Order: sequence, then structure tokens, then C-alpha cells
Amino acid sequence: MPDATAPHAFDIVYAEQHLGTVTTRFTGRPTPDGRGVVLEGVCPGCQGRTRTEYRCGVPGAGTKGLMSWLKGEQAGPGPAGDAAALLEEWHYCECGHPHRLMPPDAVFVGCGASWRVAAVDTA
Repeated sequence: MPDATAPHAFDIVYAEQHLGTVTTRFTGRPTPDGRGVVLEGVCPGCQGRTRTEYRCGVPGAGTKGLMSWLKGEQAGPGPAGDAAALLEEWHYCECGHPHRLMPPDAVFVGCGASWRVAAVDTA
């Protein structure tokens, strides 16, 4: 498990790597316009602060019903319920630091790590 108090490892070389499900603490909160959710935490690859915004109801984005979950309302039925949407999504490092050897066409500016979260704190 990564150390959330460790400093950002700027010297890590960019590498696309799937880290599986991590237990690092991530928080979710509604966007200011109320049309999405922001997931924030520490990248388990480079220890940089990462922040990703997901829009609600965007097909294929794993965001169906997130607002009702963040508001504490009843989750939807089955594994595709509200909380499950963030837990099933693959998240990518968006620390904002272009790590060495990052391809110029990289979609996310970060170390290249991707992961799933075990839990999301909404407090």
C-alpha cells in the first residue's frame, strides 16, 4: 500500500501500469455545478495529488446515478448501483506533472498509473 504522506515522486518515469484495486483514501464530492462528481486523492504510483471530474449520466463513463449516492440517497439496485459506479471505474493519475518519457499524445498528464478504488469517502 502506498504511503499517502510520502512526497510526490517527480522522478518516476511515465509508464502505463494497472495497479489493481488500491486501499488509498479517495474522497468524492459533487462538482460546483452539481452535474458530476470530483474524485480526489493521492496517486498510488507517484504519490502526487490527483483529481478527476466525472460527469453524471455520460454513457460509458461509469457515472450513472453518482449524485444520488453523494447526497446519501438510496443506492440503485444491484452492482450497477450508485456507489458501485466509482468503485468499478478505472481511475488514472492526473497529478498534472508530465513525468519523464510521457508520450505527447497522453490523455492524462501524470505518471501513467491506473487503478480502482476500494472505497470512496464522501465526508
